[in-house]
Amino acid sequence: MKKPQIKYYGDLKGVSPRPLVLGIDQSYSGFAMTFMAKDGEPHFSSYVYKADGSGVDRLLKIQDFITSTVLEIKGRGFTVVDSGLEGYAYGAQMAHMAGELGGMVKTTLRKEFTGDATYPLIIPPAMVKKYVTGKGTGIQKNQMLLQIFIKYSEQFDDDNVADSYAIARMVSGRASLAYEKEVLKKLSDPKFREKPAYTETI
Repeated sequence: MKKPQIKYYGDLKGVSPRPLVLGIDQSYSGFAMTFMAKDGEPHFSSYVYKADGSGVDRLLKIQDFITSTVLEIKGRGFTVVDSGLEGYAYGAQMAHMAGELGGMVKTTLRKEFTGDATYPLIIPPAMVKKYVTGKGTGIQKNQMLLQIFIKYSEQFDDDNVADSYAIARMVSGRASLAYEKEVLKKLSDPKFREKPAYTETI
């Protein structure tokens, strides 16, 4: 059995506690999370976890990874004030597996956080691509990696981490270019956040 792998990127370990946002790229092949400072310099910590196994056992391992990483961030004095995750790629193969993973992620965030972080922004993949590259279609994974390096001077060797980093920037509200602002304006529509009119304690 292969040993689960966790890779780490970023500089948040040397930063004093402050409000963070969380970006998630939910993938079985590499589940990625980026915690980023909401305001000021975009200090961040990114993690990608490659779980082994299959079925519910694999889901539980990913859930344990999410929970332990969140607890580690909280234990260092940080607070997570908002979150977002990449939505489903409709028509993709194994859609039922994606649905199981997505449901597990949402319920885990619901239990771990309060406020806006409790109900993440659900960001369509095309919006992630447009925010980074200016185009929502026809963008390959290597183009995302390259564009993130060009725009933000951050070098990643994993496309899942790159997407989670972009999502964290989106959730933090960072935008200077016209197409970035256009994407964030669309995301302000309440339909992108599955938040009920009331909050029930669980």
